[in-house]
Formats: sequence, structure tokens, C-alpha cells
Amino acid sequence: MPEPSLFRHYQIVQDADGNNVELLRDADQVAVLAFDTLKQEFVHCHVLLEPLADKAAFEEACRRLQAHGHPLLSRLLDSGEDEGNPFYITGNVDGETLRSYLARQQEIPGWLAVMIACRALEAVIALVENTDCLPENVLNGLRVVQTGSQQVQIQMADYRLLTGEAAKAKVLKPAFEKSAKLLRTFFQEQSGGGPTLPDQLLPGADFMELLAACLAAAARSVVTALTDLKNALQKLAPDQLTGEIPTAHKPRALLAPHFASYQEVARGVVNLIRIQSQRLDMANPYSMRGTLTKTGRTVLVEQVPPPRLVGSSVRAMDDQGLALAKKREFPSLIPMVLLHEGDEITCLAEELVEGVSLADLLRERRALSVHEAYLVLAGLDGALDSLEKSGLDPKRLRLEDIFLLTGFPREDARTAKLLLTKLNEWPAFSIVLRAHPTLASMAGRGLDPAVLLPTIKAPRPGLWNGAWLSAIGRFLVGLAPLPGHTGEPPGERREREALARLFDEEIHRQREGKVCLREDFLARYARIVQHHETVKPAAAPASEPLGLQPKAGARTRTISADPAANKPTALEGAPQALTSGFAPVSEKPTIGFAELLFRDTSVTESGGRHDWAKTAADAPPTINPGEVLLPPSEFVPFWLRAAVFLGGSIVIGAILAHASGDAFWLKRPVIKAVPVENTAPLPATKSGARPLAPEPPRGPAAPQISVPTLPPETPPARSPSLLQPPSSTLKQDL
Repeated sequence: MPEPSLFRHYQIVQDADGNNVELLRDADQVAVLAFDTLKQEFVHCHVLLEPLADKAAFEEACRRLQAHGHPLLSRLLDSGEDEGNPFYITGNVDGETLRSYLARQQEIPGWLAVMIACRALEAVIALVENTDCLPENVLNGLRVVQTGSQQVQIQMADYRLLTGEAAKAKVLKPAFEKSAKLLRTFFQEQSGGGPTLPDQLLPGADFMELLAACLAAAARSVVTALTDLKNALQKLAPDQLTGEIPTAHKPRALLAPHFASYQEVARGVVNLIRIQSQRLDMANPYSMRGTLTKTGRTVLVEQVPPPRLVGSSVRAMDDQGLALAKKREFPSLIPMVLLHEGDEITCLAEELVEGVSLADLLRERRALSVHEAYLVLAGLDGALDSLEKSGLDPKRLRLEDIFLLTGFPREDARTAKLLLTKLNEWPAFSIVLRAHPTLASMAGRGLDPAVLLPTIKAPRPGLWNGAWLSAIGRFLVGLAPLPGHTGEPPGERREREALARLFDEEIHRQREGKVCLREDFLARYARIVQHHETVKPAAAPASEPLGLQPKAGARTRTISADPAANKPTALEGAPQALTSGFAPVSEKPTIGFAELLFRDTSVTESGGRHDWAKTAADAPPTINPGEVLLPPSEFVPFWLRAAVFLGGSIVIGAILAHASGDAFWLKRPVIKAVPVENTAPLPATKSGARPLAPEPPRGPAAPQISVPTLPPETPPARSPSLLQPPSSTLKQDL
């Protein structure tokens, strides 16, 4: 196999047979696939076979693209001439051309055709706004990338631009109006008069012809008409999509044929990792989820490109990342847990992050408020400090490489609930970064915020500076929305305008070669947010005009007459910051500096002297000490108070009587004793009488003695018991 050829610092990619991988060859140019060894990404090298008709216009268009980037435009990394042949190098777009995609579609679903048309119009609008030029063949310059099970994205990847009078003659406004009307009529006829297109299939050849005519007539002068056409077509698409793009209509990935298949990757790690599912995620088709055999940890597995594709620099960075992960010194970096080589395939495994990526968060929320954006940027600053201390040197960080660690998996219902709430209401989160190179990052998938920054010839130290945070901030607050997402970002318009000026200033300083530290940028961001919180207008209650006129430039303090505002506030104790306001003690949580900036400060505005006469007129009436003014919700009638008092007294008295034993329910009736008459004992008991107790055993019977009759005497009252000895004087007589 021949040695890989180098053009400057770009290594030309070779296939398994040692041939250069060509992307395009025609009478105008030859495009080959290459790998940038400095920036660690795949690129397209375009070499023009004929001299340019207007070299100055082409160079001017290239400078515009390098100065102002866009997510839908492939980055123009380099341009110039080599041995008399003009060339330009663009970033990789991992998909097939729009012409080849539509050419193999005999029929296409209606909702998919509407999506492709809208995405193509967005890419063309971005191009004409930045360069005012179009490629000679628009469908060959656009590439289709699948970013989800139901989503596709179209990016401009070829800048063989039109110049001169011939280009201007092709973009006349009447031609575009006619083409746009034909395309709109085509969709309306297919919809059958309904509000949206059904799931029926449309003829692919007719759709491709009408779309190509419409895109070729685009220009900067008809940007408004292009936007109106896109908005009209979006209404024809269903609101909710079910299922996914059929297999026959999925766009093909550009780099997938040059790597090992997922079956080969799974066989290479079969003894170490158990692959959970062989169904790939089309948003990231180069990674598979698996479980480590020894520990049971969930990991993401993917292939490391061989040296014939990317050289030896990628493997060296992977070795460095694995050695750093074993030390466990930097928790802000996603650790690599495995780097295995077998069967001529090298695979790496990274630990699965229990959280959501910044790209997923923005897809759900569209944009964040200025306060939430500051929380993310402040946390990102700490993670970047850890990255710089680690010694790793990644050349790009995508939104998909920045994770908000919540502790819950992405599929968990608790995570879905967090995505619908503001970040300052989350229990806690931390920022973690993916610092090692991945196939998705090298292939150009995802969204790199640095696309908004001016292109530099070679990476310089201090890549993660204030300008890079400004690019992140533009996506966070919605100033640069994600592709395919439109809508008004949340927050006050004045705050967004102030932040837009700050972001543009930082990016302009980067273009001039001036580096701004992240700490300085965050401090300026915080001052802007604090300023707008301080001067936020508050609605003052209406009052009668006074004869006194306030002095020029004086500020008035608004005092609310709401009963809730009359509650005592925490004015004692530790001093409060002026930006925190006067909040009730029960609602004062333990907060940090970031949250401290976002508290309502309309009550504690700072300024000149107050107009005390105006303030006193607007204040609520004074309450005399003898008055009892209660709000309606706290008023208790007198009869209810008396009833409660009487009822409580009865209950308490009953409890005390029961405890002392004097309660009437504790007393029992007393049975009086009946006196017994003094009568002689009956000779015999009646049949119904109570049986007598058995007599105790006695000794032998005594001899019978005749006793003379004695006069009767009155015995004392005794009990009728027979066990008591008789009262007599027989003993004395004997």
C-alpha cells in the first residue's frame, strides 16, 4: 500500500486499495476527501481545473465566508492557488448531495418533501445573505444529512460560485416568483385541498425539477420572498410526525463506507463489552451502547479510524485521554474506560453520561433566558479550567460534547420534566465535557459554535476564550437559532440587544487578533444583566397630580399598596446586596453569586435624590393604633368567636371533672341495708332456699344430757349463719 500523500497539513484519505477517495470529478473541478491533522477533522479539497472568470469576486466571497460563518454553511478553511490551479478547502458535510438523493427517489412521502424543500431554502437564504452568490449547480452543492429519526438537515458544501453578468441575469425576481408559484401549486394539488399533506407519495422527478428551478433563481434581492415561500410550505407539513423516515428514503452517510461496520465493531469487543442493541441512532450513527462485562457500567463504543484515514495523531490523543481517566483527577471530563485493538480494528469506550447534552436542551427549549445562559456559561468556564489543567488539547467542542450532569438518564421521566423547567429551578447540575476525539466530531456532525467565529489559518493558544463563549451565548439566547428552529427567543428585547452588542464586540476583537479572557467576558455579561435588572421599570399606582415638579434626572421609588407588600421584611441582621431586593424571610433561599444577579431589583433602584412629596402622595394611608383593619380573608365574626369560646370551656370543664372523679357519669347508685327481724331460726329450709355451706367434720357424739328448761333470754342480734356456736350457758352448768 502506498504511503498517504500530504497537501500542506491535509492528509488525503485512501481506501482499502490505496486509492484516493474522490468526491467529485467533472470538467470544472476535482474534489477529494482529506483529513486536517491540526484541527482533527475531515475536509473536502476542491481543485479547480480552469482559471476563474472573476478572481477578485471569488476571493471577496471567500473572505466573507471566512469572516462570517453560519451553521448551514460549511466552513471555508483555506483558499488560494497551487501551481496555477485555484483551490479551496471546506469542512466535511457527512451526507450525499441533494441531486443524488432526489435522483434515486422515484416517489417520496409528502411530509418529507416539504421538509427537504424548507431545509434547502434555509441553506440558500444563508448563502445569499453572506455572499450574494450561488453555485452553478445548486443541487450538487447542497448535501443532505439525517440528524434524527424524523429530521434531516441540508448544508451548503460547494462554493464554486457564480460571478459576472451571467450570474446576475439568472437571479431576476420575476423568474423566482414564477418558480415559487409552481412549487407551491404542486404541493397544494397533492394535498387535495386539505390543510396539510397526507402520507401519500409524491413523484420524485417532478419535485426535484421544481425545487431546482426555485433554488437557482434565489438572490439577496428576493430573500423576503424566499422566507415567505418557506413559511407557506411549513404550514403544509403535519404538526406531529409518527414513525421515522423509511429506509429507502434515508440519506446515506458520506464516511460510513470507509469504516468498519457495527457488526465488526461488536465482534471486536465481544469478550469485553456486551452490545445492548445493534439499532443505530441516526443522529450519531457511529456509536453503539453497550455494557462492560466486568463492572456492568453502560458505555458508548465506537471505532478509532485507522492510520490510512487519519494518521497517527488521533490514536495518540486517545492514549493520553485513557491514561488521564485512570487517574480520576478531573471529574469535569468524560472518562474513557477502554481502548482495545483486535482483528485490525481499534475500538474505544467512554462512560455514558447521566444527563442531557446542550444540543438536546436547546432542541427542547429552543432558547434560554439571559439568566439561564449565564448559569451555563459560568459552569462552562469552570469545566474549561479543568480541561486546560488536564493537558488535553481538543480542537473543537460541539454542543453535543457539553453535558448538563443531572444524575438521571436521558430516557428518565424526571429528565423530561427538568427539560421543561428553568435551569435556576433545577435541584443541581454540573457541566462535563467530552475532550477526546470522536467519529461524529471528526466527521463534522453536530453543531460547532466556533462556526460563528472568523476562520484562522492554524489553531492558536487560548482557543477557549471570551469570543468562543460569545459564540456559545448566541446559540443559548436564540440570537443564532439551531437549524430548523424559528421563533422569538424568551426574555426582554433590550436585554437581548445589549447581549448581541457584547457578543458581536467579542467576535470582532477575535477577528482583529485580540484575545479576551473568559473572566473578563463573564464579568461584562454579569454587569449587563445586573444593569437591566436595576433599571427595570415598575408600574406605579395612579395618583392625583401635585403642584410640585420633580427635579430633572430624579428617580422616584414606587411603593406598592398591595396587602402582601405590607408584611414586615427582613431589614435586620446581615446586610443585603442592593441587587437582591427586599424579599420575605421565608422565601430567602441560600443562593450563590449567579442567582444573586437575577433577583428582582426594581424596589432598590439607585439614583439621585427622591421626590418625597410625590412618594408620600403615592403611599398607602396611615393606620391609627386604635384601628383594627384586617383583610377580608382574616375577618372572624363575633358569634363564631363566642361559640368557639363556650364550646371550648365545656370541653375543658368535662376533662377536669373526669380527672378529679367528680363527673356525674362516674357516680354509681348506693343500695341501703335492710334490718333483719329477730325471729327464731326456722326448723327446716324451704325448697327454694339457698343451700347451706357444708358443716366441718366433728368428733364422736357426746352423751345426751337432759337440760332443764331455762327462762328465755333475749340474745343479741346475730347473723343466721349455722357455723357460729350457739349462745347458751351449758358450759357453766356442767
